[in-house]
Amino acid sequence: MNQQQIINMRQLAWIVAAIISTSSHPRATFSITHQDAGFTYILPLIYVLFITFIFYELAKAFPGKNIFHISFEVLGNVGGGIINGIIIIYIWLMLIRHMAFQSAFIDSTLLELTPRIIILLIVVLVLIYYGRTSFEVILRVNDILFPMTLIITMTLPILLSNKIDFSRLTPILSDGVMPLIKSNFLFFGGFSEVFILGAFLHALSVPRQIHSAIRFGGILSFVMLTLITVLEIVVLGPSVASKLTFPFYLLAGQIEITDFLERMEVIVESVYTFSYMISMVVMFISLLIGLSSFSKRGDHSVYSFSIGWFVFATTVVSFENITEMFSFNISTFVIAIVVQIPILILLFIISKRKKYRMKKYKSGKKEHRVGRKWRIFTNGLLFISILFIALGITFGQDYIYLGFVAGTGYAMCMISALITSLMEMKTSKQLREE
Repeated sequence: MNQQQIINMRQLAWIVAAIISTSSHPRATFSITHQDAGFTYILPLIYVLFITFIFYELAKAFPGKNIFHISFEVLGNVGGGIINGIIIIYIWLMLIRHMAFQSAFIDSTLLELTPRIIILLIVVLVLIYYGRTSFEVILRVNDILFPMTLIITMTLPILLSNKIDFSRLTPILSDGVMPLIKSNFLFFGGFSEVFILGAFLHALSVPRQIHSAIRFGGILSFVMLTLITVLEIVVLGPSVASKLTFPFYLLAGQIEITDFLERMEVIVESVYTFSYMISMVVMFISLLIGLSSFSKRGDHSVYSFSIGWFVFATTVVSFENITEMFSFNISTFVIAIVVQIPILILLFIISKRKKYRMKKYKSGKKEHRVGRKWRIFTNGLLFISILFIALGITFGQDYIYLGFVAGTGYAMCMISALITSLMEMKTSKQLREE
């Protein structure tokens, strides 16, 4: 079955990175892991790779179909309707969480005199506008905005070099394993939001390209979040960061570039705000695609106006204060595990049935060969990074230098995994459907 490629791998990878990097809020981790907060993203990343593998298998077995269509095809109208209804409710919950968080952030930092309901109204109008367009439009917007976000993130160590105190990182991995495990589970909810991209599995015609692009996007966001978290530790200190509602805003406020460039946090946070908006638009469009799968119309834009106002109304009444919002953030990992894992495993098992395996692309063998080397390297580096964490936890309390070695090795593995995943994605670009 020929399916026109409507997006490219870079666009998919960047939208993955935008979704994950704006969905994970590291406030709670500082009070749990203190100076080791930079190690709290490895298990959520592995979960992203698990989701990516399932998507790859589904794309091979059901070419040209998204997760909603797959559910209806394999489970029928009743079973598929129940599964899709659960997915739609999940996306709706994540969307109102994002809208509430973003409006609270803007209200308390950038637009302090603007009523929160007005901010929500503007956000909803943007969602309705983009909901009447295609997924390609928001990807093109992200092509412009995400590189700005990435550049700002990667240059933060230079911009904040006069504020960094590396002594705040020590002793490394000296608090034991349980705080680290608890902190990792807190971020399952944010990283697991890559699940919403199941609504766009039909957008790329070659399954291995979907696999490689989402893997690279996940690892890129992993590097970005780790870098930001480490900077919050070495600039603000874990004790101060744990008491802040929005630690990244204060981190950006520490940038001082002569007397002519003050209030840099406004510029930085404005760019990040657009990334948050893009993430919400993707969620909103996936919500509309899920609803359109019930009507068989295939045009999701007709629901944009009514669903947009429904989301606005439910967001307004959902959270009374920011404390409730952060409490809900902590519980999102439970929602993700309860909703996502059973659905993914069920669809994966069904995709392995013989009659669905016959639908795989003729280029499947080629896909299996190309990029395997880089994929193995990436997986190996992630495994080695876990070994470095285990080394630091085991000996860090008694030998400080081994904790330093473990932290350095972890950072090197993280950077190397980003490079090898990029090479895997570049190699996968050579694939074409036969």
